[in-house]
Amino acid sequence: MTTPVRRVLLLLSCVAACSKEAATEPAAPTDPIDASSSEPNTSQGDAATSTSSDAAEVDAEADADADADAACGPVRRFSYTSTAVTSLGCDANAAATIIDAPVPARGRALGRATFDVRLANGSVIHFWNVRVAMGEPLFSYGLGDDLCPGPTHHRSNVGFGKLTDVDNHARLLGYAGAAPCTAGAVEVLAGATLELWVEDEREACAGKDIAFASWYGSKGVADYHEWTTSMAPMPGVVASLTTDAPSEKLRVIGVVEGSPAMNPNKTCGAESSTLVMQTTLDKAVMATSTDAVPASQGMGHLVLFTSGDAQETRSVTPGAHEASLLVGSNFTGTVRTGGCCGDGSVALVRER
Repeated sequence: MTTPVRRVLLLLSCVAACSKEAATEPAAPTDPIDASSSEPNTSQGDAATSTSSDAAEVDAEADADADADAACGPVRRFSYTSTAVTSLGCDANAAATIIDAPVPARGRALGRATFDVRLANGSVIHFWNVRVAMGEPLFSYGLGDDLCPGPTHHRSNVGFGKLTDVDNHARLLGYAGAAPCTAGAVEVLAGATLELWVEDEREACAGKDIAFASWYGSKGVADYHEWTTSMAPMPGVVASLTTDAPSEKLRVIGVVEGSPAMNPNKTCGAESSTLVMQTTLDKAVMATSTDAVPASQGMGHLVLFTSGDAQETRSVTPGAHEASLLVGSNFTGTVRTGGCCGDGSVALVRER
């Protein structure tokens, strides 16, 4: 049964899983994963006194930067699949390993997990919480929703990190909870997948092919976004990339957890109240995902996500492009993302 314990456990899991990442994030990032930065001009010289050699050096540096950008390789894509059922324990500080794979690449990486999860035994509603961690994690937050006995749910989550010589592993980690919680009652079935998109590892190439934004990344873990009965943008969850050639495609990946303060769906098998998520590219809707909030007796939790090329990829013309996330509910009542109640993320991947 979902109780206030769920709220506390979710927050604790975020703190436990993400303390390393949070410690290294800026207090109020404007672009959560843009690794490139523009150093201020500290020169005190008069521009009128610049010599021709100075100008030549600047031109040479600009040419070198342009050459480096042009030489950036396309993203490399990898996929890993679990071969056994993974039973989830009840300790957020000792998450079960669903996938742990070394990746033969270095650089910034976006990871997307898809998996089937079920409450295999026990009569008490449990929740699951799964996160994606790559190398040195930049954003690796757990998402989850509730499970009634019996049905299998197909779900997803994303993460962002940097694969390095020190840590080049991609991991999918999870745990379960309830009041009371039965260890092993929740299972992630064999066949869970972890897809990765990895940028060219050179510093000049960072941000050329992958952009990522999330509520936690732009607003922190304390504030909330409240859903309405009309589709509305999630503030700060905007990812941008620029393409160069007419043959290029962009992939828009979205995932969000929506949490009703009081679940309108109380009875397993009779859920009717739903939440809706939409992803957009250049203000046009790309995909719509809707599902019923799983039943519980207290708070509710539902993870919505995009999947597949038909939902996620579009050919684009050269220029700047922007992806965003819209959310809404079909019932009145407080529904939140942020704080204790999960994250909402959108990612752009340039496929060329």
